[in-house]
Amino acid sequence: MKIAVVTASGIGDGLILHIASHNLVQMEHEVITFNDHLAGFGEWFRGYSFSNQPLLFAQFDAVILQHDNSPKAKQIRALDLPVYTFYGSHQVSKHGALRDTDYVANPNQTMVDNITKAMEKWFGVASKENGMTPLAGLVHRKYPSRVAIHTTSGAREKNWPQEKFYHVAKKLQNMGYDPVFINEPGGRPIFASLEDLASFIYESGAFLGNDSGPGHIASYLKIPSLIIGKEEKQMRLWRPGWMAPEVLTPPAWSAHWKWTRNKWKHFITTRSVIKTLKCKVLKN
Repeated sequence: MKIAVVTASGIGDGLILHIASHNLVQMEHEVITFNDHLAGFGEWFRGYSFSNQPLLFAQFDAVILQHDNSPKAKQIRALDLPVYTFYGSHQVSKHGALRDTDYVANPNQTMVDNITKAMEKWFGVASKENGMTPLAGLVHRKYPSRVAIHTTSGAREKNWPQEKFYHVAKKLQNMGYDPVFINEPGGRPIFASLEDLASFIYESGAFLGNDSGPGHIASYLKIPSLIIGKEEKQMRLWRPGWMAPEVLTPPAWSAHWKWTRNKWKHFITTRSVIKTLKCKVLKN
């Protein structure tokens, strides 16, 4: 069959949904993954096909859709062909009644675990592999003292303060480590491509960052990591789901009131980040 895999917009979404693409390719289906980022990984995903997001799918036999509540998702859902729909969450009033070809994520399991279980339900396969393959000549964790630090994410409200990251970096230097920021202060990447970014993370000793795409890269590449998240409940689902990272979130009680939710960044201290890195991440 010729199958389209349509992901939500993020890098992490693409990496996770490519589990479906990889498994289908292993089953000898013809697969095109629609994501605006994955082609940027270049040879890390050699042998796979990617395209930017279209709305015409008449040439496909089936679609796997990560429903992101967009008009695009609603149009794809209405196609007259099998549409296997993967929901991060589902409300009948918002999305309509569920079909046999739908899968709703368990909020207490990672998205990686959920898409793997969805593929087992739909196609009888259950591998978490997404097909990323290291480039020739790279050495895993070649620079064990190097800590790759990523200070941004897809949404400003998810970002721990940049000045706190700088404070942590200074402490790491004093401890003999080599912290390297993989984005500029305004958030712009310092690498020309995701291929270069993945290669840098692969050869680093550890990773520190917000809930964002590079954290999923580090998880897949088995790099010890610390992820800073806005809310523990959200991170149960969205934490990187390959090699388990350490995750720091505000106290659970802070999510009960709007004014404390909005001040979540104050409840994660540089001291707690440094302690977690020292005791649980950098010792690996």
